[in-house]
Amino acid sequence: MLLHFISDLLRNPELQRQFSKDPDGAMAKANLSEAQREALHKGQLESVMKLLKTELASLEMFAVVWVKAVVQVNSATPSTGSCGNTVQLSVAGDFFTTGTFASLKMSGMDVPAMTQSVENPGCRGSVLHCTLNLPSNAPIGVYDLAVVNPDGHYGILPQAFTID
Repeated sequence: MLLHFISDLLRNPELQRQFSKDPDGAMAKANLSEAQREALHKGQLESVMKLLKTELASLEMFAVVWVKAVVQVNSATPSTGSCGNTVQLSVAGDFFTTGTFASLKMSGMDVPAMTQSVENPGCRGSVLHCTLNLPSNAPIGVYDLAVVNPDGHYGILPQAFTID
């Protein structure tokens, strides 16, 4: 990745020596694309900036590098369900990734949801589609909704769902 290579080149004296001695070898070792190597080799600032912009345009990469993938849970639809029923739940938020899962939580009680799909994974405006099987013996009341990514980042929407 070009951003990492430039960052390493600025901070790492050994990489600076390698790059001075054999720029093509150092760039190839970093797995830079031909366009990236050409732009750096020729010192084409405009081309380098354009390539960096393309990398940063990937919100998932941007989130990992800069935002640290802050999971935000904005809403849940529907927001109610009855004991013993199955609910198709859609959860809107930011930076849900593939493999994300959700769970309702209240006073030590967890009701896990089965993930069906994630729209717009790794980006703002993600939507998690899941199925909630509400146990017939689930305590009636208001639950928080937790959404957890496989990397451990999570978000909670307090009082998001009511079991009646």
